[in-house]
Amino acid sequence: MEIIRNKSFQPGRHVVVREIWQGQVWTARPEIVVYDTPELLVMYIPHGTHWKQARSLNDTKVSVGARKTGEWKLADAVWQGEGRLCLTIPGCCYSVLAFWHDTHDAIAYWYINLEDPLTRTLAGFDYMDQLLDVIIQPDLKNWYWKDEGEFQEAQNLGLISDTKAKMFRTEGEKARKLIQSGMSVFNNWDRWKPEPSWKVPVLPDEWDIV
Repeated sequence: MEIIRNKSFQPGRHVVVREIWQGQVWTARPEIVVYDTPELLVMYIPHGTHWKQARSLNDTKVSVGARKTGEWKLADAVWQGEGRLCLTIPGCCYSVLAFWHDTHDAIAYWYINLEDPLTRTLAGFDYMDQLLDVIIQPDLKNWYWKDEGEFQEAQNLGLISDTKAKMFRTEGEKARKLIQSGMSVFNNWDRWKPEPSWKVPVLPDEWDIV
């Protein structure tokens, strides 16, 4: 999809958010724009949304080795559980994901997803996840790194350089401290609720054209 700049999407607009790996679509999710400014981008994916995800040829999670060799396929998926809010400061190497309990009355946990910065397209946004994540509990005190083993394996296989790996860890620490401060641009979204009138988004035509 064509890369564009200096454009914002109106609240309620359906967009497609894709991960692109080695020139191919790795995931494609239709999401709803909640807020789109130069300072902060917020998107929501509700329960029951149909999307595409990378799977192994045996229909399991794709290993880091298979990611390198290209032995994977794109499969259908349905978003389970309560919806998820994605908050991104444009240009940053991470997004902050808010996951709720099924009743949507309280945050279940904060999830810092380390990734390449989002690139704006005509239909939404492209990026690529970088395996390492940070989980922060609602009390903002307890936290842990997630998928460190896969992150190290990716370094060993040359998929992520040592320099880039160090940068992502630094970004993860920075984002963690921001959230734990309780006063970041992310924290005040913990009581947000989706508009009741919003419909479950669907993937647009030509979602698979890179």
